[in-house]
Amino acid sequence: MSRHIPNSQLFSLLGEAGWSAGQLARAINALGHAQGLDLRYDRTSVAHWLSGSQPRSPVPILAAQALSNRTGRLVTAKDIGLLGSPQTPPSPSLTGPGNASVLMRHLVDLCRHDTDPARRASLTRTVYVVGAIDLPKQPDRAAARILLLASSAEAQAMREMTHVFATLAIRHGGAHARSALACYLSDDVARLLVSPPAGRLNQHVLSHAAQLTHLLASMTADTGQQGLAQRYYRIALNVALEAGDLTTYAITLRAMSTQALRLGHPRHAGDLVVGALDTLGLAATPATHAFLLAQRALTHATVGRSKPALADLAAAEEQHHRDAGQPGPFTAYPRAGLDYQRGKVFQALHRPTEAVAAFQDAVRHRSPQQRKSYALAQACLAGALVQTGHLDAACSHWHTFLDHYPHLRSVQADQALAHLHRLLSSFPRQHQALSVRERAHALRHARLRP
Repeated sequence: MSRHIPNSQLFSLLGEAGWSAGQLARAINALGHAQGLDLRYDRTSVAHWLSGSQPRSPVPILAAQALSNRTGRLVTAKDIGLLGSPQTPPSPSLTGPGNASVLMRHLVDLCRHDTDPARRASLTRTVYVVGAIDLPKQPDRAAARILLLASSAEAQAMREMTHVFATLAIRHGGAHARSALACYLSDDVARLLVSPPAGRLNQHVLSHAAQLTHLLASMTADTGQQGLAQRYYRIALNVALEAGDLTTYAITLRAMSTQALRLGHPRHAGDLVVGALDTLGLAATPATHAFLLAQRALTHATVGRSKPALADLAAAEEQHHRDAGQPGPFTAYPRAGLDYQRGKVFQALHRPTEAVAAFQDAVRHRSPQQRKSYALAQACLAGALVQTGHLDAACSHWHTFLDHYPHLRSVQADQALAHLHRLLSSFPRQHQALSVRERAHALRHARLRP
């Protein structure tokens, strides 16, 4: 579009959204901030776009996402006349039989790119895109491709490594050992995936590869690289589909729903978790069913749908009570995890007293050795206590959060620290609040020092 031709498409969509130029700019800045981008656009920037100028990538994508959220329908960069530079899709759509080998090579190539310092920078600039996820069709169980079913030593080793990396992430945050997992996938796992013994891919190997890729996606999201995480999640979906592993497929959709919700896309988050529930249906184990229902409850609560949110919470509780307790990161839903999710639902529904009780349960049921989850539960409990007027108790829990913070490399922990500052800034003369803020400030500066 010429710089001299007014952008009538953007003008019309601003009218449909009921937004001013400044409101769009603030929404773009907020979406960028959620992905670790320091954007500072204002109404004059939008005025330039309305007059025909083109902003740099990834602004067109973020503008489209902001207007999608506001209008409740999918809006693309083309729809608003801001074409920008094309966004690389999260991963190729490889969902049919016979694509396993190509898909594995794509995964290996991406991991090798990710672990190469000279090439990693281009990946870290990948932007999260709502609507870029064209979910593959569910596999036809009756026509599922026949894969080698017997377990193997290689699959057993991958299962053990899945436990190792899941444990590291929950203890130290996603940024710890993330590159080690990418290296493991691009080296040890690559030999099994790209050139499988006897030319056949072991179904268990594929399933564990999907789980490891899912973990890499979650760890990548916890470093703030949301677009790259989305690419890994998309690959994990496809690998799970190739393995006929509907449980890992659904759990990955649930993780993508969590990511979308944290980035401010509640409708998209709801669609993803509904897709997860539809995928498994009655085949879901009680633990997996509870895990999915608890996430759907949070997506309902986030948009103010109280009745379905509470109904899903009750159903999740019922399913959790039926769980046989099979251990493992992709088979178990810890009691503390469900308690934490209950707290988030009650927070979203503006019921702080019930949120306090739920987060207290989460803290009680979570081991302090699981540093990240334990610390985040402490921070959430502190925030809920402030809302109920119990500042002294909140400060005690925040100190516990700060005890664990230096051991964590996690965007979620960093965001919890920033939230602490915002809440306690309302109590500038309260001694205990000041003590927490000073300690948090010192820890933050210690983290920033080279």
